[in-house]
Parts: sequence; structure tokens; C-alpha cells
Amino acid sequence: MFLIDLIQGFIISSTLIIAIGPQNLYVINQGLKKKFVFTVVLFCSLSDSILIIVGINLSNIIININPYTVSIFKILGGMWLSFYGIIKIIKINYFKDLNKIDIQNENFKKILFTLFLITYANPHVYLDTVILIGSISTNFEHKLFFGLGAIIASFIFFFSIGYLSKYLSVYIYSKKTWFLIDLIIGILMIFYGIYFIFF
Repeated sequence: MFLIDLIQGFIISSTLIIAIGPQNLYVINQGLKKKFVFTVVLFCSLSDSILIIVGINLSNIIININPYTVSIFKILGGMWLSFYGIIKIIKINYFKDLNKIDIQNENFKKILFTLFLITYANPHVYLDTVILIGSISTNFEHKLFFGLGAIIASFIFFFSIGYLSKYLSVYIYSKKTWFLIDLIIGILMIFYGIYFIFF
């Protein structure tokens, strides 16, 4: 059912996107400073959307060339997702540096340039969107709705941390909060990974 695929896309995308990193911290800080917030969150959301669409279409092209690759994609995607979840749990005690990014003398052009660098120069962005979400999409009949769910998760996440940063910053910069988030996300990743490999 297409609604189930949409929900699954939303959940899986959420587990990948909710991670502390330079892009997310930058969005939070722009929200706290109330500077070009809409531009920042829209840029990040649209960038994720483009990369998700590229990943899903790329996997479709490969599968159409050789239909048997769908099984390989499912297994590899499941194995990588499980591995990603295990690594996240293993590193859960290595607390991240949650110091706030402080950017001075910002203007519109500088913000766009910074966003471009922390988004497209980050290899994890391609890993999470193009490779991982692209390969995982092969598990779903309605790939369009799976991708739509993943894109909706991205928009909700970035707009939330951008416009609600004042209220979320207390929790976002808390190591205890990220301990629980990493644990839950790690368990979810392992669960989905095993599911995609064996079912």
C-alpha cells in the first residue's frame, strides 16, 4: 500500500537525517540568530530532496539494466543500514563536540556559500541520500511514495530545527539527549537492515 511506503520512507529518512553534524548545527545557529532562516532551511530541504530523487532514479536505472541487481541492492542496503546502526551504538559513549558554530559578519552570499560547502562537500550526504536511500527504495513497490515520505521528513526536520531552535537548543546541545537519540536510531537502523536482508 502506497501509504505504508510513504510512512516507511519518512521513518527511514528520519533515522538518517537526525544526526549531529555541521549542517544541522549551522541551521540551528541561524535559527537562534534569526538570520536568513527560511533561506537556510529551504536550501537544506531542497538539497536533500534532489539527492534523494537522484538516488531513487539511479537505482531504478541500474535495476532496469539488470533486474537481478534488485536482490543485491536489497541485501547491500540492509547490510549497510545494520552496520550503520551498530557503529552508531558502538560510538554512543564517544560524546560529540556540541560547541555552537559562531559565524561572524554573515551576509546572504556568504551564507549560501557556506551552506553549499557543508552540504555538497560532505560525503555523508551522498551516502545517506543517493546511496543508502536509493538502494533501500528497491524494497518498496511504490518508490515514488517512499521517496515522498523521505523528502517530507527532510522538510519537517530542517524547518523544525530552524524555526524552533530557540526551544530545541536546550535539548539539541545536551549530550544526554543525543545519547538517547543515537541509541534509538541505532536500534531502528539495525531492525530495518535485518528486515530488508531477510524479508
